[in-house]
Amino acid sequence: MRLVGCNRLLRWLAAFIAGLSYVLVFACNSPYIPIPPPNGSYSQDPASGDWSVSMPADSRAIGARYFVYNADLGSGLIQQTAPDGSMYAFPLHGVAGDRIEIHWEKSATDTSSTICRRLGEGLVTQGCQ
Repeated sequence: MRLVGCNRLLRWLAAFIAGLSYVLVFACNSPYIPIPPPNGSYSQDPASGDWSVSMPADSRAIGARYFVYNADLGSGLIQQTAPDGSMYAFPLHGVAGDRIEIHWEKSATDTSSTICRRLGEGLVTQGCQ
């Protein structure tokens, strides 16, 4: 009888340790959820018809490259951030209403998610729907 109780205790202890290790391994492994870049501002040069894109300072984007892509034309530009994480890029070809996709990358694993905004004068916060 004493041996049976000892085996039961060892099985319970083994199950407890296995469960605890499972919790510890997965508790320290949180999923990566990329944060989108802030909303940018656009302005059109009346002479050329091209657009400039500016993004406000973002400490997460310091040292990153912004990718600005006009999905309707299939063209875009890449611009390095300023030391404070802000970005200014010119010229972006397009017409008001074009879908502009924006994200930044520091490395292959350190990136923002992509936002899509319609091209238009000033600060644009509406998505591309």
